[in-house]
Amino acid sequence: MDFSKLTLGDKILGGCALVLVIDLLFLPWHHWSYSYSSGDIHVGGSFSRTAIQSPNSFWGWLAMLVLLAIIGVTIVRRFTDTALPDTPRPLPELTFYATIAVFVLLFLKLILKFDYIGFGAYLAILLAGGMVYGAYLDRNEEEGAPSVGTGDGGTATPF
Repeated sequence: MDFSKLTLGDKILGGCALVLVIDLLFLPWHHWSYSYSSGDIHVGGSFSRTAIQSPNSFWGWLAMLVLLAIIGVTIVRRFTDTALPDTPRPLPELTFYATIAVFVLLFLKLILKFDYIGFGAYLAILLAGGMVYGAYLDRNEEEGAPSVGTGDGGTATPF
């Protein structure tokens, strides 16, 4: 693998995406602790749930699927000579929108059940924001990419 093919946006996007996969699979999104003491009896414990476990596991799984698709497309674009299918919009722009979708899905998971939030949830939101930034940089670094707000390859035309 030739990592010199990666742009700064790809490096930020890929780094945040890989750490986010670990976060979604292993870090606690919801953490409950309990304890009971009565005389000589002491009972206590805790348990945690990851992003792909309940509550609202649907949003975590959906974010994971979109995240894996983003990673796969980025790897194929940068490290192989495989021709990807033509899309109505440029791939960097679609990747940018997909990262926004991951951010929104994780934010939905966070706000729909805001009790007993673990540190994995906050870290995931930061990582998803980093992915959006990396995809934004990648979209703007792409050669020949049209400027935002124009429809003809980068030159603005009057009405």
